[in-house]
Amino acid sequence: MSNYNSLLGLPYIDGLQDCYSIARRYYSMLWGIELPNVARPDRFWEDPQLQLYQLYKTTGFKPVLDHVYEIGDAVLMPVRAPFENHAGIIVEDNELMHHLPNELSRIDPLRPKWANRVTIHLRHPKIAEARAATEEVVHLHEVIDADILRNPELQKEIERALEPDS
Repeated sequence: MSNYNSLLGLPYIDGLQDCYSIARRYYSMLWGIELPNVARPDRFWEDPQLQLYQLYKTTGFKPVLDHVYEIGDAVLMPVRAPFENHAGIIVEDNELMHHLPNELSRIDPLRPKWANRVTIHLRHPKIAEARAATEEVVHLHEVIDADILRNPELQKEIERALEPDS
C-alpha cells in the first residue's frame, strides 16, 4: 500500500482540513476514488441538517454488515452529537486514521474506544476488487521442497499438530 503519512499531523481547519478532507485525500491518493468536495461551514459537524456523510450513498460505498474491518474501509460515527458527524479510515489492522476538531490528524487504535462508536461501516467495491486481484494463494509445496514434506518425522509432527486434542 502507498504511503499516507502526509495526511498525519495536520492542523484542523473547518471545511479545509477535517475528517472529510482527510478521507477525500486518502481515497484519491491510494485508491483513485474521487469524493466530491462539498462546502462545509464552520462547525459543520454540529448541523444535523447537513448530513454530509450520507454522500456515501452516491459515491459507490456500500454498508458492511459484519463489522470485519479491512484496510481502506470507512467508518462513520457520532461524536458529541446524535447523528453521524465524524469519519475515519481503517489504515492498518485495528488502526483508525481520523481528524477531530481542534486536534492534529492522527491514527488511533480502533478498538475498543472508536469501534464501539461506529454506526455505519462502509467499503468501496473498487477497493474490494483491487484487494481480490492482488490476493494470491500460495500452496505449501510451492515454498517448501517436496523432499522435506515427505520426511516421515515431519509427517508425524504435522499429523500431531492437526489433531483436535492437541
